Amino acid sequence: MRITSQNLDETVKRNDQIDRQVQEHIKYIEKRIIKWKALSIEEQAYEILKEHHLIEIPIPDNNWGGAIRKFPNGTKVPIINTAQPRIYQYFIYWHEIYHLTEDQEMKQHEEKSYEISTEFDLNERKADYFASQMIFGYLDLYDYFHSLKLNDFVVKIAHCMKSFKAPYKAVLIQLYQMAKKNHNDQLQSQIKAHFDLQFSLREWYSLFQEHALDDSLIKPSFVTNLNKIIETINNEIEQHPDVELFKDNLKVVKDWEFKYKTLQKQLKERSHGWLP
Repeated sequence: MRITSQNLDETVKRNDQIDRQVQEHIKYIEKRIIKWKALSIEEQAYEILKEHHLIEIPIPDNNWGGAIRKFPNGTKVPIINTAQPRIYQYFIYWHEIYHLTEDQEMKQHEEKSYEISTEFDLNERKADYFASQMIFGYLDLYDYFHSLKLNDFVVKIAHCMKSFKAPYKAVLIQLYQMAKKNHNDQLQSQIKAHFDLQFSLREWYSLFQEHALDDSLIKPSFVTNLNKIIETINNEIEQHPDVELFKDNLKVVKDWEFKYKTLQKQLKERSHGWLP
């Protein structure tokens, strides 16, 4: 379900309904999955993804942030689209971690009343809500927003995006949820009035530069990284040198690497001149 100002209230209502399940999942992640708590929240996510043979490739599709590829042996591999702005990649890190770990957490959980729905829309909402809670966590976005002595609403949101390293709509949804809890009707109206606005990457980049915000968050990284999966296949070849399947798999992955490194170069050249 695409979230708009028209279904924003329904989205927040769903968030309230799934909050207990998501908070339980966060406890599981913090206790069993996160190893390096001293790292920033996005770096923690990146370390988790690397342990699952992370693939990073630039795909010129504004609506595709990432996915989980399940291989015949049951291995789940996360794929992140590095043609997206870094600020969006960080959100997708945690979204995909939810999908990677929900089955693991179910095996650990003993409460019979606790179930993760397999219904697609609801599961995607859980993954998005989980990602937003991992990013905003115990930090008070609501108070931070009100502490900003700025008149322009979008500029205030841009400051929140920079400080919390979160995408535009993720900030708005979290802020709207907190505004409802605080019965702040004026802020709710402001958020709805700005929710459906569309900004190009160039516009965000100009706005961040104008207000001395970290514009690297708005830039795509264009990274091509298949190192982890190549390393895994090479290990299999060393252990089973007579199995042709592993050699075939390596050739396929190497072909992917060449294809996306070529695309990486093209995308970088295309952005040259307005993304330093």
